[in-house]
Amino acid sequence: MYAYRAPPQPAAPAVRLVPLVTAQDRAVFGSLRVAPDQSGFVASNAESIAEADGSPWCAPLGICDASHGGPVGFVMHALDPEDGHRWIYRLMIDVRYQGRGFGRSALRATLAIMDRLPRGERVRLGVDPANAAARRLYASEGFVETGEILGDELVLQRILHRVEAA
Repeated sequence: MYAYRAPPQPAAPAVRLVPLVTAQDRAVFGSLRVAPDQSGFVASNAESIAEADGSPWCAPLGICDASHGGPVGFVMHALDPEDGHRWIYRLMIDVRYQGRGFGRSALRATLAIMDRLPRGERVRLGVDPANAAARRLYASEGFVETGEILGDELVLQRILHRVEAA
């Protein structure tokens, strides 16, 4: 009798996080969209970019596929001035690129950036309780529920693995 072996999982695609410097950057990444049934889970990128304009502690970044440089998503992180915690305020992958590992790669790349920033031992984020895919992703990357609710979102957190900047 042969034992079943699951097929090997493809490696997560490499991503590059880029600052939104030009008006064209803002327009391109602002136009990315999630699937219609996910629209209630995350603010639009255009709204997030506008929020960052009025919040200097926010860092909005475009997520690019490192293999071809094209835009695949958007992430925004911050050191919240009210609670002193590092937060991932937004993370989205365009509907055309979902299910390919870009979300996981972008989350890991964002955490790597946050690991090198001063202040904040933990990173937090909010997730809609109905967003099962996001909750699975975050749990698999070490996020745990804090028991707090912010608005209508569950608050998750994980310890940052501090890396000394070279």
